[in-house]
Amino acid sequence: MRKPVYQKMASAMEIPADLSERAVLVELTGQERLRVENYLGILEYTRERLLLQCRSCRLEVCGQHLVVESYAKEELTLCGRIEHVHYF
Repeated sequence: MRKPVYQKMASAMEIPADLSERAVLVELTGQERLRVENYLGILEYTRERLLLQCRSCRLEVCGQHLVVESYAKEELTLCGRIEHVHYF
């Protein structure tokens, strides 16, 4: 299968896939802080569950006492006791 032009250009310029394809980036610090970049929107948010829509998947974070500490258009920081992270 042929690659789209933007993928060929990104590859030639050695741009990482997470930047060129706007892949979801997840940074987990210990069990108490999670940072997500390149998400599209919040689908569900409770103290036990956060469900995010990403470009190619959904991201579910489960735990206890979950609090969105900060969020912007494409970046979100979640604090609390994180017990489970699931992509589907």
